Amino acid sequence: MPKDELTFHKVASPPPKAGLAGVWSVPPLELDLGGNLAVWAEQGLAQPLASNARQLPWLVLHGGPGGSLGASHVAPIRYAGLPWFGFDQRNSGLSEDLDLSVIDLQRFVDDALEVADRLNIPKFHILGGSWGGTLALAIAAYRPEQVASVVLRAPFLPMRPRVDAFFESLERIAPDYFAEYFGPGARTDFVCECFEVATPEHLLELSVAWNKLENALLTGKAGGFDRKRPFLSDVQELALVRKYRLQAHFLRHDCFLSPHDLNSLFSSIAQAEWPLSIIQGLNDRVCPPGGSRLLSEIILRSTLIELPDTGHLAESGGMLTAISQEVSRHHLLV
Repeated sequence: MPKDELTFHKVASPPPKAGLAGVWSVPPLELDLGGNLAVWAEQGLAQPLASNARQLPWLVLHGGPGGSLGASHVAPIRYAGLPWFGFDQRNSGLSEDLDLSVIDLQRFVDDALEVADRLNIPKFHILGGSWGGTLALAIAAYRPEQVASVVLRAPFLPMRPRVDAFFESLERIAPDYFAEYFGPGARTDFVCECFEVATPEHLLELSVAWNKLENALLTGKAGGFDRKRPFLSDVQELALVRKYRLQAHFLRHDCFLSPHDLNSLFSSIAQAEWPLSIIQGLNDRVCPPGGSRLLSEIILRSTLIELPDTGHLAESGGMLTAISQEVSRHHLLV
């Protein structure tokens, strides 16, 4: 479809009629933005409040870096019956790989804004979880006039002591296993440097180890840690290597936000006017509650919702319901 013929309403497909939490589809569109990005869009079911009103769609951002957009990320928007669009980020999911030397936070921000521009969406809401929360704040700070509101799920704050603590948490799950692959006491710099110098075979070993430890942290099943290497297909192996190479690239560079840049980001979003909700699971071990609480203290207009018995993932505990309620509420604020 030529660029001047693209609009959200021409690309957006009808939402599925059943099984919203488990339905996913091939991307209806690939945009060449110096490398193809896989893009999805759905029209939603809810009727506008006024006959002449057009609903602003939600930009849905997946986590990672290195994750991919999936049914669990968009399920709260689908349940609310609202229009949305999203994409797989660079070197993630079904989007094209670029050399890591040309990938940074600004490239991700530019991608999101370019997708909105190509779909002729001048203003939108944002829903971002984990790393997607970091990216959501960066987009909203960079182009506040284009953002109607923001809802964050367990946002990741790229502060080096917090990232070092994440690797310490991984080490505590299985100290001997962690030391075998990364070395005893390894933290952000050393772990991420391993991915820069590793051979292809070693890259896979490192990625499998990181993934096993992270899954144990996510699920809270650290007891009886299984050291066996799982059977993976070639596609699964490639996906893990892509994910953790990209994640190591971002974490090594503090997500391309120096302490000064991060303070500027916080100042910008604190002075902005768009509504902000933060939804946090109290059992989250990947992005612990302290980050969301700090963010809510900095941004006084924000609403912080803490969920007991809820972890990090979008489908954990009462997370889906809470997000759906907040996006519905935000939709009425515009």
